[in-house]
Amino acid sequence: MANGATGGTLFPVLKNEVRAVRTALWLRPAAFCSAAALAATLLATADVLLPQGSLGWLPEIDVEAVKELLKLLATGMLTVATVTLSVLMLVLSLAAGQVSPRAVPAVMADLVTQNALGTFLATFVFALAALLFIGFDVVSGPGGVALIFLGALLLALNAVRYMVQWTHHVAQILKINRMIDRIHGHGVEVLEAYLESAPGARCEALSVAEKDCTPLRPASAGYIQLIDAERLHHVACEEDLVVRVCVQEGDFVHPHARLMEVHGSRPRDEVLSALRGTAVIGFERNHEGDPRLAFVLLAEIACRALSPGINDPQSARSCVEYLGSLLAVAGSRPPGEYPPARSSDGRVQFVRPDFAAMLERAFRPIMRDGAAMAEVIIEILRVLRDLVANAAPDYLDCLLAEAQRAEEWGETSLQREADKQSLRSMAEDVRSTAAARRG
Repeated sequence: MANGATGGTLFPVLKNEVRAVRTALWLRPAAFCSAAALAATLLATADVLLPQGSLGWLPEIDVEAVKELLKLLATGMLTVATVTLSVLMLVLSLAAGQVSPRAVPAVMADLVTQNALGTFLATFVFALAALLFIGFDVVSGPGGVALIFLGALLLALNAVRYMVQWTHHVAQILKINRMIDRIHGHGVEVLEAYLESAPGARCEALSVAEKDCTPLRPASAGYIQLIDAERLHHVACEEDLVVRVCVQEGDFVHPHARLMEVHGSRPRDEVLSALRGTAVIGFERNHEGDPRLAFVLLAEIACRALSPGINDPQSARSCVEYLGSLLAVAGSRPPGEYPPARSSDGRVQFVRPDFAAMLERAFRPIMRDGAAMAEVIIEILRVLRDLVANAAPDYLDCLLAEAQRAEEWGETSLQREADKQSLRSMAEDVRSTAAARRG
């Protein structure tokens, strides 16, 4: 089991890194640069690799002219790539200040930005590699020189296209509604993936006494980025244990908090290490596997927009509307269709976010900061009314409780009687819609 325990510790970490790397800023530029270096190598040696005379149809191009073009391309693309990185740092700084520091990974994962940066760097790498091949006489014939010239020309045209596209795209990124829409879109993907997940049974069920509990604590402080349910279940079956996970992805843990409770005979240290390794801890929450994070981010953006320094209630309303869209996805499934809180054989028990937890994180911070603004608090009630009309009937009670909370916040904070009347009217609409659903 020692080897298995070691593998169990490393595999979740690797799985989490692979999940994070897919949206890393450096991945596409690195891949583009590798492809450019390979393309330069193949074009430079084409006269040797291809049958003799197969490139005779290409025009003869002066080597010095090609070298001048490559020098110009390398110098220009290095400058453009440097400016692109500088502008990107400015965009990240503005996103952190105007939207949220936790929205920065969404900007870094932007495909247009990654493709543009990759194109500029790849063109530079191609030009530099081609210059080296020509300087070391690797290019063996006029066909290779012509191919390098054509390749450099195509890359230059493509770089100009991306320069224009990315310039327009940067202006779009800086719009707060674009950031809100991006966070919402990613949140829908993560939420739908969460709703479709379900751990399966792999071994016979086992009942153990509650007194046979061994608490398992994390080795470091940080946020849970990944819980490898499959690996966790495998270890529990292999060692004949029942494991109760005390946290979920996105929770903050530290060495004095309980990570898991292990029921059964006293596990060996390597088994405890394998179980501990199924939960990956990092310094920030992971956007890939945390269905609650999009709710937290949109609520945070709304609260920042409502701060006296920004005073942008319309952006807060946009966040409320996008939160309503996320809650509509979550509320379309009754509780019985959510991922189960335990594996079907009972070996592993999980903490799962439900609709009520998502609803709480969505609107309560905005109620606190926006209750004095009629358009914001009434918009929350309007979204709640729509959810009452369309969500699964099991969620009516928590939606009504949230609507009552919003009404109480508004009654306490609003100054004008006309605003209070509008608030009461919308709250009554929520209650009447719920009564109609219940028949």
